[in-house]
Amino acid sequence: MLEKLEKIVEAIESKKGQELIILDFQGKNSLCDYAVICTGSSNRNIRAISEEVESRLMELDERRLHIEGQDEAHWILIDGDDVIIHVLDQHTRDLYRLEELWGYANVVFPELDV
Repeated sequence: MLEKLEKIVEAIESKKGQELIILDFQGKNSLCDYAVICTGSSNRNIRAISEEVESRLMELDERRLHIEGQDEAHWILIDGDDVIIHVLDQHTRDLYRLEELWGYANVVFPELDV
């Protein structure tokens, strides 16, 4: 799992994703073990981040189960099975405040000592 999260972080950072955090849901949520949340600077940047994340997951032979939001690119959600990746524009991130919604989860990144 650590390798998968590291690849996702590398992908986001390589495309200049901002405000990156990882929430640990292990034992607290049946949907996924981790949620990765970041902000993109534009619709083009959000698409580039999501494409790079997908590419890095493929390098690990990991599959994504589903992807949503590519057309509008205000909020792209990548379902990576045990990891859900959210790439949002600043307005959408401020509006939904996912970190607060899931306040029961532990923040494990920037530390990433999973």
